[in-house]
Amino acid sequence: MKKMFPLCLFCFVMPAVAPKALAVAADGLIEEVVVTARKREESLMDAPLSVSALSSSDLKRFQVNDLGDIQNIVPNLSLNMGDAANAVIYIRGVGQRDSLSFADPGVGVYLDDVYMGRAQGSFLDVVDVERIEVLRGPQGTLYGRNTIGGAIKYVSAGPTDTPFFEIEASLGDYSESMLKATWSGPLNSDKSLLIRLSLAHIAHEGYNRNVASPDGDRTDGDKQTFAGRIQLDYFPHENVELSLALDHSVNNPDRSITPARVTAGPVLVERTALLRRSNDPFRVEADFNDLGRLKAEGIGFTMNYQVSDAVEVKSITSFRWLEHRTNIDLDGTEFEIFGVYVDQEQEQFSQELQVSYDGGDVLRALAGLYYFSEDDVTPDGISNTEPIDFGVFFSPYGTVSRNDQSVEATAVFGEVSWFVTPALEIIAGARYTHESKGLKRKACQNLAVLGTVLPDINNCNPPAGSSNPFALNLNLNEDFSKLTPKVGISYDFNEAGLVYFTYARGFKSGGFDGRIGYNSAADGAAVDTQALPYDPEVADTFEFGWKLASANGKLRLNLAAFYNDYQDLQLSSFSATPAGGFATVFTNAGEAENRGLEAELLVNPAPNLLFSLNIGYLDAKYKEFIDSTGNDVSAHLTPINAPELTGNLGFQYYHPLGFAQLILNADIGYRSDYFVDINNLPALRQDDFSLINFSIRLQGKQDKWEASFGIKNLTDKEYITHGFDLTAFPGVGLAYYGQPLTYRFSFRYRFL
Repeated sequence: MKKMFPLCLFCFVMPAVAPKALAVAADGLIEEVVVTARKREESLMDAPLSVSALSSSDLKRFQVNDLGDIQNIVPNLSLNMGDAANAVIYIRGVGQRDSLSFADPGVGVYLDDVYMGRAQGSFLDVVDVERIEVLRGPQGTLYGRNTIGGAIKYVSAGPTDTPFFEIEASLGDYSESMLKATWSGPLNSDKSLLIRLSLAHIAHEGYNRNVASPDGDRTDGDKQTFAGRIQLDYFPHENVELSLALDHSVNNPDRSITPARVTAGPVLVERTALLRRSNDPFRVEADFNDLGRLKAEGIGFTMNYQVSDAVEVKSITSFRWLEHRTNIDLDGTEFEIFGVYVDQEQEQFSQELQVSYDGGDVLRALAGLYYFSEDDVTPDGISNTEPIDFGVFFSPYGTVSRNDQSVEATAVFGEVSWFVTPALEIIAGARYTHESKGLKRKACQNLAVLGTVLPDINNCNPPAGSSNPFALNLNLNEDFSKLTPKVGISYDFNEAGLVYFTYARGFKSGGFDGRIGYNSAADGAAVDTQALPYDPEVADTFEFGWKLASANGKLRLNLAAFYNDYQDLQLSSFSATPAGGFATVFTNAGEAENRGLEAELLVNPAPNLLFSLNIGYLDAKYKEFIDSTGNDVSAHLTPINAPELTGNLGFQYYHPLGFAQLILNADIGYRSDYFVDINNLPALRQDDFSLINFSIRLQGKQDKWEASFGIKNLTDKEYITHGFDLTAFPGVGLAYYGQPLTYRFSFRYRFL
């Protein structure tokens, strides 16, 4: 492929906004929080937004090792790893679960202000991070495409003008080991050139025991990750800042992660039809799990130019590359029935230009231009050697396909805050996005009574009137555009707090089904129907919020209520063709409405004690859901990854010991029941559960060293995070489970 060039404590301050830091001051009071969620610095309590944020100390406090760990400490957030190393993210019931590249995410992930185009590579490890921000609700004005549910901003730590070298090592169960090293400081005497270099190696065995492997060892879903990042900041003039960052990460495990069967064996295969399932979710059977490589790397260049006291220009330029290769066993048995292979390469280029104006207490504004282009090539297919029941005969079944997807998007955006009085702020903004998408798809299917040989993808031709074998060679293109406005008003009642009301629209681009041909492609007419583009999703959200800080600085409370009208949902599910083969459905099948409440509380009742609480209530339901037969089944289905209640209660206690400080942390997170598959298969319904985490730390004076011991999932709770309803074909339900009880010893030392 050618390279492309043109939660302070949780920050539980509910509509809280992305703080740079939140800690306990020396006098025991909670420090002021500075936020940047509106792409400008402002006080947390002045920002009329619904955002949670975790500083680096918060991430340590809650033992956050990757993005998935934050779902337990942010209200109305669901964030897990999918089957193909993809981030499955839902905020307030809005997101996307499909892992193939044609299905854009519904929640945007930003790495240092750069949008990550694919869900693969977006499930980030937490290495040398300044903060993580979770913006809830549509972010269509300032953040743009595919942020219909919200946005997650991963902000790396930058270079410092004070030199230091820091090393951290950890050991844990499942043969876990981690080694991190960070070097930061100036490269010249006037400190106009700064550097920060971070390296990390993270490894552990898989949590699953594959009983189909020769030794029955715990080798399924292991981790072997190396990550590195270097950033150079240069200040050639007092009004100019230049920043260059390069990042690289690769995970090359011995085995991919295999889901456990939650039903009996595949019913369409004679030798597995009555195969009983195990009650142990970490006992799996896999024959097609010998590959799971993921490599992501990028280059980013940022320029800030302070034109005057009121005007600043910012440019963000980025190139990113992704390689993902995996074999996934999706039948849950030792037999080769439904092995899915993926070989994905993606590259993207983005350019954003911002001009901001700060008129003090009267007017503040931001305007910008954005360009994004992407090319994603994904060969994939299904490998099978076991005879499958097609109704009138048994036969092996194999497919191979290649999708070459291209995206080119441009946008112009702006947002204005007018302070009618010092207490009254009126907000207005809009973004216009135009996007062109292309899909070149080749696909072949093969049935063979005496065995299967995967067809040659280069010999695919248009359908000739029969469903088996079929062949596709498509070249599709479509344009999409949308205006996404935002308006709001806020009033600061001083001691009574800040009250705000906002309306915002978000959208997720349309496109083409990347599985065209699997669903009853009997002739050219059927293929033409499937080849029609699906429409963009649109969400209109109304939000009312209240922010209150006590006069003595010992309490912060944030409340929000929201209503979301969610239209043209892009839903992905699996079924069977009339002939009994594998079929997929990806259409604008539904409309939904989501409403709810969120509360975040931070209390400092004593100088050395902090309590935090967050609660999310979500009422998500379909207004319309047209299934593959044309029937409205909305009354019988529940939106996925949308638990009615989420919450977390935590505390932190500091105790001075003279030579160090003893820090105790504990939290308990709760989630009510939810489904992880569109069809609401009963076996893939997760009942309500709680997770308890605990850690104890010794921190040396001036934070020079630290020793810690932590336990996650203290009660060893078993819970489903992701799954597939393949009961229609080949006749099995599968589930991925969350991390079991784990512990870790860590030591960190900083050389100044």
